[in-house]
Amino acid sequence: MLKQAASFLAVLAIGGCASVQIPPDSLQHSEASIRAAEELGALGVPAARLHLQMAKDQTVVAKKLSANGDERGLLVLARAESDAELALAMAREASAHTDALNAAEDLKAVHARGDR
Repeated sequence: MLKQAASFLAVLAIGGCASVQIPPDSLQHSEASIRAAEELGALGVPAARLHLQMAKDQTVVAKKLSANGDERGLLVLARAESDAELALAMAREASAHTDALNAAEDLKAVHARGDR
């Protein structure tokens, strides 16, 4: 872990002081995906929560890399957006699964009333 941190800092130092601009729409889209995943309950789905946290962490790293002139910031932001979208899809899937289970229970209840 310490070696990774040292390597990361070395890469940042080598990058110089130049800045690489992250397109505002890319950053906004990534952050919107993160918010949407949170709002749809990704924090309540373990796998989605993991990808959501990864997206948040990668967004921070992307901003730092870009501020230090490292073009990899754009790639890291794209990965952050992918993780946010995956968390969003997982949250939607969990919600749909819960809705399907509830519908099945309702159907059983209706059938049980009809059998009387």
